Amino acid sequence: MIFATVALVMLLVAAVAVALPLFRQSGQAEDDAAAGQAAVYRDQLLEIERERKDGLLSEQQYEASRAEIGRRLLAVDDSSGKAGVPGGNQSFMRWGAIAAIVVLMVGGGLVYPLVGTPGASDQPLAARMNADEPDLAVLVARVEQHLAEHPDDGRGWDVIAPIYLRENRFEDAQDAYANAIRVSGPTAERLAGLGEAIVALNAGVVTDEALDVFRQAEAIDPDELRTLYFIALAAEQSGDFAVAVERFERLQAALPASSPWRDMVASRIAQNNQQLADNGVVANGPDEEAVAAAAELSRQARADMIDGMVSGLEQRLDENPDDIDGWMRLIRSYAVLGQQDNAALALEEAIGYYGEGSEAAARLTAFGDSLQVSGVEP
Repeated sequence: MIFATVALVMLLVAAVAVALPLFRQSGQAEDDAAAGQAAVYRDQLLEIERERKDGLLSEQQYEASRAEIGRRLLAVDDSSGKAGVPGGNQSFMRWGAIAAIVVLMVGGGLVYPLVGTPGASDQPLAARMNADEPDLAVLVARVEQHLAEHPDDGRGWDVIAPIYLRENRFEDAQDAYANAIRVSGPTAERLAGLGEAIVALNAGVVTDEALDVFRQAEAIDPDELRTLYFIALAAEQSGDFAVAVERFERLQAALPASSPWRDMVASRIAQNNQQLADNGVVANGPDEEAVAAAAELSRQARADMIDGMVSGLEQRLDENPDDIDGWMRLIRSYAVLGQQDNAALALEEAIGYYGEGSEAAARLTAFGDSLQVSGVEP
């Protein structure tokens, strides 16, 4: 009952603190406000006296202003006198409010020991972990404790890995998925989860490491949705818009009709088709005749064609450097042509434009790494 006694005392103190202002006279606040207004009007009387002496007010203006201020001062004094006399109804309402506050707070304090559990002890984590219906944090702690003692329990890693991913604990998620694969072997779901954790750790960039993981998942299950999405995203980030369109369309066909992803995927398809249109490429890619015609070109003719495309891309980037996809295409074109120095210079220029440490710079760096291209050494 010690807790109940202390709680009751605290409730009494709180009740007094809440009710105390009601003991004040009802007109006291009005009196304070009236006194403040009267002081202002008296200051105004002194002010117009000074302005009269300085010649800023004529005699007529002075008399008119003085009369008006005097009238307001009298009105304030009159209202203050009336407000200071409390009526019977006001007094009754005030005491009624005080009684209600005291009854509610003290009554609650008296009822709690009867219906509550003031003698219940606290529950530290160890106790809560053994509860019949623990919360998520407790469940995670249980699994972590179990895995610390049994690191080869593949089922435990399977359970905790997606929880880590949902809670944005990406490093823990990566380790958990890796352990699940180590113990239980690779599956499309485990590999997709591992790849997603790696992408999240790299600010949304599908790195070579992540792409390799998704390729392994695709080999096991070509219709795994996350695998389809991230491989399509990798193509988009590298500037392979035709491949990105094809990949996103495969994902769109695999999605259920009610999937919330459908709008996002449709938007990606439209964006990549627009990129193809901007580059003068047919949205659905070249037909068989176009491919055959390109294959029949001499090596020099193909090189000339690529050089022309690179020159046009360089010109567009000079006019509008805020085009990260354009920079990726330029870097990739140089890499394909074997011009590693030019690719490195373009990468360095792009990173310099967006600024070291920016999200765009991180994407560009990861893209360069995927092509084995790095900035020029200082």
